[in-house]
Amino acid sequence: MTADCLLCKRTTEAPVAVGYVERVSGPGVMLYACPDCAPHFIPNPLPAEVSPPQRR
Repeated sequence: MTADCLLCKRTTEAPVAVGYVERVSGPGVMLYACPDCAPHFIPNPLPAEVSPPQRR
């Protein structure tokens, strides 16, 4: 898998997931960084780390 880094904009073959953006309609968007830039991001919860909202 390849992805563009959010910080340096280079394409990397070893992307690191650094965040996730929810969207009102459709699936959310995963945000990636290269291994060199990933430590500069504050960790955000990824979809697998968040429990789904409970309905009442």
